[in-house]
Amino acid sequence: MSRCIVLIRSHEPLEEGWRKRSFGPAGPLLEGRVKVLGVRFDEAYHPVQVRRRIGGGDDPPAASGFNYRGVGPAATYALRVEVDDQDAIERLRRDRQPDIVGVFADPVVTTFPSAYCGDAAIGASADVARGLGVPALRRAGLRGDGVHVAVVDTGIDGSRIPVAGGWAPTPGYVPGSSAPGHGTMVAYDVRIAAPDAQILDYALLTSQAGTWAAFLSDAIAAFAGLVERVNAAPGKWVVNNSWGLFDRASDAPIGSPENYSANPDHPFNQITGALVAAGADVFFAAGNCGADCPDGRCGTGDTGPGASIHGANSHPDVFTVAAVTVTDRRLGYSSQGPGALYSRKPDLAAFSHFKGSGIYPADGGTSAASPVAAGVAAALRQRLATDRLAPAQLKGLLQRTARDLGGKGWDYDLGYGVIDAAAAVKALGLKPQARRRRPRVRTRAPA
Repeated sequence: MSRCIVLIRSHEPLEEGWRKRSFGPAGPLLEGRVKVLGVRFDEAYHPVQVRRRIGGGDDPPAASGFNYRGVGPAATYALRVEVDDQDAIERLRRDRQPDIVGVFADPVVTTFPSAYCGDAAIGASADVARGLGVPALRRAGLRGDGVHVAVVDTGIDGSRIPVAGGWAPTPGYVPGSSAPGHGTMVAYDVRIAAPDAQILDYALLTSQAGTWAAFLSDAIAAFAGLVERVNAAPGKWVVNNSWGLFDRASDAPIGSPENYSANPDHPFNQITGALVAAGADVFFAAGNCGADCPDGRCGTGDTGPGASIHGANSHPDVFTVAAVTVTDRRLGYSSQGPGALYSRKPDLAAFSHFKGSGIYPADGGTSAASPVAAGVAAALRQRLATDRLAPAQLKGLLQRTARDLGGKGWDYDLGYGVIDAAAAVKALGLKPQARRRRPRVRTRAPA
């Protein structure tokens, strides 16, 4: 028996289930029109709206990119099912073809922390700030004010990092109520460059999949909600994801229509593109399966160049972030391209393995590098909403202004190089702003 994601064409009960975040309205439809022998719908998972690129359908064309221009209302909804065997999947495809768009793998994803290649921190958050060029951001008055940053992670300790709302796959979660852990570290690292950004606690990795893990179907639900929020209040959104797929043994094989890791038509890869198209700057950690000292959880054949950046972490529209020390040395666990969905990965590198949040001896892994880079984007977004600089344009800017450590241009280890906020500020021509003076507090003279 295995767990799968089923993508179904739009029906009013599915739309109602999405609006109400409830399985109930869709139950009779699914029981009568979709269910087949050997398939059971997970009633704890409500229908989730998945926007797909133009040209989708029963047999979508091979992706030459993820084109969402002109996408209207979504025509598909994701459900989670338990299936007895491959025959049950084939029955769904064959016997329910008018309603079923596809059946896809639902692997477990987990965080990319660091506990290898040596635990000792190299430098501290002050060194990260200097290396990034944060002083140039401050001179330009850029601190992330008014920018929403969704930290999609294990949850945040709100007593350490103020949060402005959030989401979780299980009902009743109070944003900011998690114990200090990986998500708190990630939120801290965002704030190195963007201390005034509004942090949203998307506690994805608290689902029933296990400790600091989630089903990919939960990530689809998280991103679908974010697409709605970004569309409702466009302009200044950054989404950080310091997690991914370590071991492709839990995925369907590459070439199977169910595959996630290298399949652009998997609903999570589709909805990732839709989130960028809505106007969010989406960051993903490259992964911790680099050839030099990979995480012990990396699967057989899932380490090193061309085998370690999978699925949405390799999506052409996202920022895929590799890791270096504050001394500009590549960290050996940092995953290496080519990427599975797009070969020219990673895009950029950022600092990791430094003394920072205090949650661990070092804020490490590509888990720390990704939010460090995301914080730079959040700071810049304060003055450059997406109507002035689209996500693809911001990505191009940060690639062009990155510090190329090898001197040979883009490469599969560090992409275009280390993100450089000072160079980005200069390229944008952002002038220094006068510091705001705090109002004087007048005291009454003694009688």
